[in-house]
Amino acid sequence: MELRPPAQSDRRQGLSKAAEMVVSAIPGVGGPLGIVLADVLARPYNRRMEEWLTDLAVALRELEERVGDFEHLANNEAFVDAVAAGTRIAERSRREKRELLRNAVLNTALAVDPDEDRQHVFFDLIDRLPPVALRLLKFLADPQYREDMTGSEPSFSQSELVPVADIAHRLSPIQPQGDDSGDVEVLLDKQCERLRDEGLLDVGALSEAGYNGDHRYFAHHVRLDAVTRFGRSFVAFIEDPRDHDA
Repeated sequence: MELRPPAQSDRRQGLSKAAEMVVSAIPGVGGPLGIVLADVLARPYNRRMEEWLTDLAVALRELEERVGDFEHLANNEAFVDAVAAGTRIAERSRREKRELLRNAVLNTALAVDPDEDRQHVFFDLIDRLPPVALRLLKFLADPQYREDMTGSEPSFSQSELVPVADIAHRLSPIQPQGDDSGDVEVLLDKQCERLRDEGLLDVGALSEAGYNGDHRYFAHHVRLDAVTRFGRSFVAFIEDPRDHDA
């Protein structure tokens, strides 16, 4: 199976032309300024796609060397769909999410009998959930990840109700100077609610939250054992299989 990334010259020309069309549609923009803006619009997209395709090809080659020939994947509809979905989402995603998409494609390649319905749902979740929500889910699901994040700080008990504010401190330890509004806590707290609503956390995973007398937000407490079976399957789907013994 050919695992080299495809040539990009024709795609570059197409992207550059598309960028020129976008710029030309902006009233009053043209000439040298229009050329600069078109170049700025096209370059990140080119780079992003090149990095995605190259990283995916290298990862597939490394995995193939460990587990055997991937020749059959060319006729595997689930794998082809995974590559197509990953590429479509990678076009508008930054590196952190592109790495999760790569892992999802690798895990699809390894699946003996992939559940294509679940695969579509999982790619949709990768697309819709922000990176902070995906990191939060990993934090709640993986004790080793929690230990890595907390370092020398006391670890949490597996079934303990933990203030979301404490998790926010570990996932985002540095807040903007002078920021005492608790924005990071609110952001992470809302992601807890979102994970619950997506079926990734138990419905009873969160305590009550609200505002105190000074109109300061106090966040939920969340159970560390609250990740659902569906949530754990999703976490496994976006983990790099090369980190484990094949």
